[in-house]
Amino acid sequence: MEPYRRFPLTNMDVFASNSSQPWNSKSIVSPAPDPTPAFLSRQVESSRVFFFDDPDSSGFEVKCGGIEHCQPDYRIDRENFPWFLLEFVHGGRGTLALGEQEASLKPGVFFLYGPGMPHHIATDPAKPLVKYFVGFSGSEAAAFLERYDLQPGTISQCLKAEPIRRAFDSLIERGSRNSSYSRPLCTAIVQQLLLMCREDAVDAEGTDTRAFATFSRVKAHIEGHFLELASLESVATACELDAPYICRLFSRFHDESPYQFLTRLRMQHAAVLLLEEGTSVKEVAHATGFPDPFHFSRVFKSIHRVPPSRFRQAIHAKQPR
Repeated sequence: MEPYRRFPLTNMDVFASNSSQPWNSKSIVSPAPDPTPAFLSRQVESSRVFFFDDPDSSGFEVKCGGIEHCQPDYRIDRENFPWFLLEFVHGGRGTLALGEQEASLKPGVFFLYGPGMPHHIATDPAKPLVKYFVGFSGSEAAAFLERYDLQPGTISQCLKAEPIRRAFDSLIERGSRNSSYSRPLCTAIVQQLLLMCREDAVDAEGTDTRAFATFSRVKAHIEGHFLELASLESVATACELDAPYICRLFSRFHDESPYQFLTRLRMQHAAVLLLEEGTSVKEVAHATGFPDPFHFSRVFKSIHRVPPSRFRQAIHAKQPR
């Protein structure tokens, strides 16, 4: 069984495959019917989505999952949906009407809806939404939601969003594989996601405190200036706060220390640079603020589990020729 896949290459690039051969440009046949499922919006800049087309006899059936970078005009107006759908906001702003409830969408907010529940989602054109989603169905799925008090219509927020993001990334990666283990793995990850959301959920009022506003300001500054910030002290100076206070904020609202968060952003940027033709490890180290390429390699390996040279070789080896 092979899930359909969508990769973040261009807007709405969707390819269906029923073989184990990697996709290449010769696979395109024109004209061809659009394989995009009707429930997926076309108002996205880019996305990565998997979905399973064959029915599953299990009582907890994962249908699809992915991440969408929405266009400024993104809007969903539906009166019904055939499955349960969990959505998690990773970035941007928007509004949500779920049944008779209304809520603002911002990073960390998650919501759950299902059959018979009207839902209306709109992005803020100035800050388009980036959101993960997963659809699932079945009698065991319904019983699971009831058991853990996660009923359709739930709207809440997770203060520590990074574990949720990583679990969704793992879900997408596993769901996109051509493997007999894809579906059971996805089921386990979806159940994990639901339990994590339930355990970490807080009232929206809990994010309206001065402490959370300060944390959000510091986090946004790191995200926007990570190449200029070399240490926790430089973050504290730029934000005009004490370093120990920033550490306490991240301990309360995040699952990484501020320095770990800064380092991860720099190493993610380094991974992108390593894929560019003609760039050396030394050049990438310098571009990410590491004058010593050996120190850079050690830090890169601590994040990506392989040294930068092997990372580049592995990624290039996976690309179709």
